[in-house]
Amino acid sequence: MNASLDTIYQLYFDTAPFSRIGPTTYSLSPSVGEGTIHRLSTYSGIEIVYSEYRLHSRQTNRFATRERMVELQFAMSGRRSASISGLDFTLESGKGALLLMQDFDVKFDFGCEEPICSFALGIPVELFEYAMSALTRPVNRHFERLTEGAVFKQLDFVPDERGLNLANQLIGELRGTGRSPLLMEAAAYELLNLYFIQLFDPVPVCEGLSREDLRRVRRAAEILEAEMRHPPSLLALAKRVGINDFKLKKGFKAIFQSTVFDYLRQIRMDHAMKLLRSGHCNVTQAGIETGYSNISAFSEQFGKTFGIKPSAVKRIY
Repeated sequence: MNASLDTIYQLYFDTAPFSRIGPTTYSLSPSVGEGTIHRLSTYSGIEIVYSEYRLHSRQTNRFATRERMVELQFAMSGRRSASISGLDFTLESGKGALLLMQDFDVKFDFGCEEPICSFALGIPVELFEYAMSALTRPVNRHFERLTEGAVFKQLDFVPDERGLNLANQLIGELRGTGRSPLLMEAAAYELLNLYFIQLFDPVPVCEGLSREDLRRVRRAAEILEAEMRHPPSLLALAKRVGINDFKLKKGFKAIFQSTVFDYLRQIRMDHAMKLLRSGHCNVTQAGIETGYSNISAFSEQFGKTFGIKPSAVKRIY
């Protein structure tokens, strides 16, 4: 565990109107509002935090630290506001941001106008810098270089469907009782990697593909995720997003380093794993829900993807 990062989060909980009611759960005092915060620290020091609450009246809390931290935030609903060493921070509902902070004083302003629902991943600075060095087009992206000596740096993004699915998977694990910290850590790495690439290593415009073409390719990926049970053909998918099949295939290679078919297969497997771990589906149901009419073929592909049979996952959860 990263002691500095744990200390920062503990400062937040010590000054906010929440009380610990379990190993990973905090609750609001009934006189202040209603709701809970779930928090889990992974082996590598990542902090996974999900907050869902509503206040009876406006609240503020404040703390200061000399430590450094990086946090990926999602405002699922409700507006988040704070003053960080005199600089305003606002995150509107439906938006996301990567925050880099050091030697800072933060004052949170908790509104009572609407429910707050947010999700965050706290990342040890050493892990963040390691991730930056591993990008495909590495440049000098050290913490100090990015913050340029400032106490606070905010990089905004709009969460996409893939990112929200991963975030919701982690939220479900946090709120459940049969959580697997190892699998949660893996999902957290995947989520961080997704937005590190988006923010720091965006796909360049490929020869023969415009930025609008790439936007349409991303839209095609969203359609496959939404319709994985009965996906459109390659030609039908290309027509729906307004691009020809050659550009669609080229765009998938550029953005996802995958063919269209391999991308569909991977999201099917990811969703099948989520269904099995939820405990609400058996193997046959998981296969059907992800578009497999042949359950033997589904089980074989699942085993190739994850190195474990779907029936074994079902027995665990």
